[in-house]
Amino acid sequence: MAVLTNLASLQRAFYRLTDTASDDDSLIEHDSTTLEAVNQFLQYGANDAQDYLMDCGLSDRWVKQQGPITSWSGSDSADGGRYVSLSSDFFRLSGDDYTSALREADGTRWGQLMDFRDRFRVRGNRYWLQNEQLWIARGANPPTSLIMDYHFRLPTLSSGTVDFPTEDRPLIVAYAAKRAMEDSWLPGGPEMEQKISRKVDTCEKRAFRRSRRSRMQRKLRPKPTIGTHYFT
Repeated sequence: MAVLTNLASLQRAFYRLTDTASDDDSLIEHDSTTLEAVNQFLQYGANDAQDYLMDCGLSDRWVKQQGPITSWSGSDSADGGRYVSLSSDFFRLSGDDYTSALREADGTRWGQLMDFRDRFRVRGNRYWLQNEQLWIARGANPPTSLIMDYHFRLPTLSSGTVDFPTEDRPLIVAYAAKRAMEDSWLPGGPEMEQKISRKVDTCEKRAFRRSRRSRMQRKLRPKPTIGTHYFT
């Protein structure tokens, strides 16, 4: 049996956890549209849940491509680099300073991610994120087939299927209830707050265990080096 498959089922789970209902006066009092508040709680809960799983190391979900990137705005001399706008659903680069998120169509990696604070002293095939843009450093020579792999932010919840690991969907509801708990309308007092906090803790622990999808152990990577010198 499928569980929490769409927005309506998430709403029902939210009502069960918070001991409220869709016609609860305190919940809908300030709504400008039907079920505005509960839908906002659930959407923020979905975003919080996605953040948590990504921070746990779940790196193979919600991946898309932007590109090929064939044209760049700005100029090296005037702007200190060139840039392209990120996709509207951009959430996080699918890469790091070890494995570049930029590549050619055949998979060949290009460039190295850097801290944007170093943008005025670094040249060559380096890149960084700034505002809602992907920047490449002065003197960079990107291929015309350059593709960026990125994780996309979950779309607005709807009547369609929830794009989230099935067993971890209760985490969305738990985080939504936690958001609601921070508002003054939620009934139940300290006992309700404790119940929601326990629910969040339980769901996080279960999701964390499932975030490792192979038998490979989590590892701490050493600092990158050039020659015999460590970066600081």
